Amino acid sequence: MRIAVLADAHGNLLAFKAVLADMRTQAPDLIVNLGDLVTGPFDPAGSADAQIALGCPTLAGNHERNLVEGDDASSSVAFARPRLSATHMLWIQSLPKTLRLAGDEVFACHGSPAGGDLDYLLDDVGSGRSVLASYDVIRPRLAGIGSARLVLCGHTHMPRVVQVGAVTVVNPGSIGMPAYTDDNPVPHVIETGTPHARYAVVTRGQGGKWSVDLRAVVYDWDRAAQQARENGKPAMARWTSTGRV
Repeated sequence: MRIAVLADAHGNLLAFKAVLADMRTQAPDLIVNLGDLVTGPFDPAGSADAQIALGCPTLAGNHERNLVEGDDASSSVAFARPRLSATHMLWIQSLPKTLRLAGDEVFACHGSPAGGDLDYLLDDVGSGRSVLASYDVIRPRLAGIGSARLVLCGHTHMPRVVQVGAVTVVNPGSIGMPAYTDDNPVPHVIETGTPHARYAVVTRGQGGKWSVDLRAVVYDWDRAAQQARENGKPAMARWTSTGRV
């Protein structure tokens, strides 16, 4: 079984289309989309249309929750909300918070299974930058996965593969936003170091173990950065074109 894992498109339709083109060469049996779908200074409506048309299992991230609840004034959510149609919002409202797939062998979430859509499953940002969290920190964040042996998560935009006992944890990275800053849980920056659009392909092999291909896809990130500049977000333009803050 081969699963293509998408996450954190953030409305970057140019990056999303490039990932789709690359993904078709991988011939996955299943595609999973882990949320934070349309909020970013690019093309929220076009990105929503493309992700709806894909028709794959899709869950809500913290940005979808904020769009639905209407109580977040962050720049990405505020930019996207008036550009989304009633149809887009109905789709977003219908999305689950987590998914169990492949006969419960796969657990998918945006943040972490135990901590919700704002939790960093694999990352420790206490220093102000992302480093891999210790096993003792990661293990309790996996509470609630049941019999799953593959856990898919997003949110941090940081591509990672971590083995925790018998469980393989995969964060595919972000399709559309390779760097950002945040104040939660402490002020920190996330930098992947390149502007590539990220996703992952995971393949079940002998003995039920999963191999992981973290893919970095070239696309016209200068054009995407120009979209961000034209929409009044010069910092996000820089993040998009460099993968650095």
